[in-house]
Amino acid sequence: MFSTELQERLKLLDDHLVAFDENQFVLKEKRTEGKAELTLKLCAPCILFCKLEDKKLKYFKNQKCADYLLYEYKENHWEMHIFELKRSIGLSQWEQIKEQAKGAIQNGMAIAGFLGIEVSLDKVHMYSAYRNDKINDYANPGKQRYQMHKRVSLEHSQKRCDWNAPMIELDFLGKREFHHHKVQLNPEDGKGSYAVA
Repeated sequence: MFSTELQERLKLLDDHLVAFDENQFVLKEKRTEGKAELTLKLCAPCILFCKLEDKKLKYFKNQKCADYLLYEYKENHWEMHIFELKRSIGLSQWEQIKEQAKGAIQNGMAIAGFLGIEVSLDKVHMYSAYRNDKINDYANPGKQRYQMHKRVSLEHSQKRCDWNAPMIELDFLGKREFHHHKVQLNPEDGKGSYAVA
């Protein structure tokens, strides 16, 4: 599945925190306030780093970090996939997720260096898996009144557009925009699936 050199480096890692497969992974958020389960369907060999937010490198100033980091070996190059699982995403959570994404990228680049693999920033993808979209939820009567009686500020509008766009603005290491994928989970049980393509 991977080169001999990479396999040797993978042997140096904690196998409770690192897994590799080419078919499927199940990502879980076990905290009761955000309990979620996302099944990833794979189509290429992948390496998954679990509990990244608890095991991040302490050298970086930004100590925020996403939940999971996935390296995918596809067509002779590596791609990095960053996953954050949340119960609900409102504007404040969205800004937090973006900071966590930056932290995950910096940790992901450091880990890639150890593994001896190269990942271009153009091949970094972010995923937000959630039950409730509070940014676009206009079923909330409070939001309806707000929309009727007050214009949405330009900043609020830009953040909403950023959340709804396929490219989000992070401005990290000279790259301004990164791929972002929204993954809607079942609102009742927090479960869902996604095909990493």
